[in-house]
Amino acid sequence: MGYRSEVILVVGKEVMPQFMVTMAKCREARAMCWDGTTERVKDYAEEGSILFRWSDVKWYDSYEEVQAIEDFMDWCEGENIKVDGDEQHAINFFRFVRVGEEVEDIEQRGMGFWDVGVARKIEY
Repeated sequence: MGYRSEVILVVGKEVMPQFMVTMAKCREARAMCWDGTTERVKDYAEEGSILFRWSDVKWYDSYEEVQAIEDFMDWCEGENIKVDGDEQHAINFFRFVRVGEEVEDIEQRGMGFWDVGVARKIEY
């Protein structure tokens, strides 16, 4: 059974080369991102970006594919990259949102793609 989450990762074209390095290094991460069950939106918000959406996924750091994607996000949070000749922080070019089963279990990383987030509301 296990604890399940809803997860969205948006990777901008500016950090896509590093994301592809991550994919090349981890077969399990490639399978997770490119298998037939993962929802993908190519050119999300801008040409060259990709949105990945996983529903009902076990997002455990102990899983090699999850750790590879976490490593990619760690890289983004610690690196500067050249964008149109200017140096910018890579954190601005990805967005990660994970919502767990518990109400307060929400994780957000990255500073790009602010239209991806969590909204709480009362419905009737």
